[in-house]
Amino acid sequence: MSKPARTSRRSGIRGGEAASGWLFTAPMIILLGMFLVVPVLMALWVSFSDWGGRGSPFGGNVKFVGFDNYSTLLNGGGLAEQDFGTALRNNAWYVVLVVPVQTALSLLLAVLVNRQILRGRGFFRTSFYFPSVTSSVAITVLWLFLFRLDGRGQQAALVHRHQRAELVQRPERHPAQLPAGSSG
Repeated sequence: MSKPARTSRRSGIRGGEAASGWLFTAPMIILLGMFLVVPVLMALWVSFSDWGGRGSPFGGNVKFVGFDNYSTLLNGGGLAEQDFGTALRNNAWYVVLVVPVQTALSLLLAVLVNRQILRGRGFFRTSFYFPSVTSSVAITVLWLFLFRLDGRGQQAALVHRHQRAELVQRPERHPAQLPAGSSG
C-alpha cells in the first residue's frame, strides 16, 4: 500500500502581502512608538533619576539614582504614606472594577443595538455616537470663536485682543535682540 502524495500547504501570507501589510501599518506603529512607548520610557528614566522638574530630564546635570526615589516614597519623606496608599487603592479599584464592567457593558450595548429586532436602531446608534461628535464640534467652535477674524481681516478674537494689550503694556524682546551689555 502506497502512501498518498503529500501536498505542500503554505501557511501564512502570500508573496508580497507581508511587505504591503507592514508598509501600511508602519505609520501607525511609528506614531504609537512616538506617543506611547517613548513617553513611558521617559517616565521610567525620570523615576530613576534625580530630575527636579526643571529643564530637560536628559540634561547633563541629571544623575541616575536607581531605586532611591522609590525608597524615599515608601519609607516616608516623600509623598505621605496615606496618600500613596489611597492612590494605589483607587488605581486597583479602577483596574479591577471599572475597566472590565465598562468594557462588558459597552459590548452588551453594541450587541443589543446591532440586533435586527430592536426598533429605532438608528436613534440608538446616533445617540451612542453623538457625544464623540459633539465634543469635537464644540471644541472647533470654541477655537474658531477665540481666533476669529472680523470682516476686514482684522483679528477681532479675544486671544488676539489680549495679546495686543500685553504687547502694549509690556514689550519684551528676545535676548538676542538686546544691545550688548544690557540685561533686558
